[in-house]
Amino acid sequence: MGLLTQEAEKKGEKPIVVGGSAVDFYTEGMYQSYDIDLVGNRKIIGEILENVFNFKPSGRNWINEQIGLSVEIPDSRLAGDKDKVTVIRIGNLNVYVIGFEDLIIDRLNACVHWESQTDCDQAQFMIRIYRERLDFEYLEKRARSEGILKILRKYCKEWNMPS
Repeated sequence: MGLLTQEAEKKGEKPIVVGGSAVDFYTEGMYQSYDIDLVGNRKIIGEILENVFNFKPSGRNWINEQIGLSVEIPDSRLAGDKDKVTVIRIGNLNVYVIGFEDLIIDRLNACVHWESQTDCDQAQFMIRIYRERLDFEYLEKRARSEGILKILRKYCKEWNMPS
């Protein structure tokens, strides 16, 4: 991801890791993902994946069978606050990951609207492990605007947290 980001930044693009890949990062592998989900400019990132890293397009994904990796770019815009994005430095490389509050909102949406127990579990796990660092005011505002405040409050109450 750091190498892809480095190439993308040369073209003025900052791909942001989202979805299951971000959950994998924030839960330190507790919930593993076997692909990389990004938001960013599909055209720019796709060209880099194909021309620099030998990925082949396959529907909504780019696949490199040699290294066993699939990349999907589900959206061009981040559903959340860019100021909350986590920047991971690996040597001189950057990797950008959706902020954990926005990822929790994403998982709670899937929990409620898709009735996905896995997403419920992931949201609850992240709320618990990041409870000391969560911006509850921001979380509550986003949850209210997305119609998922009740489930957020339920999970926060379980851990004796504000909200």
